[in-house]
Amino acid sequence: MMNRDYEYYARREQQERDHAKRADDTTARRVHQEMAERYLAKLRDLAVSTAA
Repeated sequence: MMNRDYEYYARREQQERDHAKRADDTTARRVHQEMAERYLAKLRDLAVSTAA
């Protein structure tokens, strides 16, 4: 399960970064970047929980 979670969060982080790069609107770009950061935080949380 953890591996699937990791893959999901990593994929979503990259998708959000890609959306941010393509966004014409600055607000949309910012929101996509924020979402990417949230997925990255989830990845970090998984790394910590699996290391413990």
